[in-house]
Amino acid sequence: MMIEAKTYKGIAYVELAELPPTQQEKILQTINSDLLIKIMIDGKIISNCLQYKDYAFWYNSFFKSTSLQPEQPQTKEIEFQEKLAFK
Repeated sequence: MMIEAKTYKGIAYVELAELPPTQQEKILQTINSDLLIKIMIDGKIISNCLQYKDYAFWYNSFFKSTSLQPEQPQTKEIEFQEKLAFK
């Protein structure tokens, strides 16, 4: 599920630390680190932020499509033995 954007001085963003763990892991594996931004709020620097537009694009293009794929059914080899009622 997508998280809501935070807005500061007109910049809509998300903090990676606030994403669910599965999203945190996958987003760090799939995005270009140049997209990560830092925002200074009241003299405090907030690191590992991502503009919301980039997060929404990533979520809809990568995460949502991979997380909705059905799992491959487990297959198991079964040995059939022919049993006849009459010989």
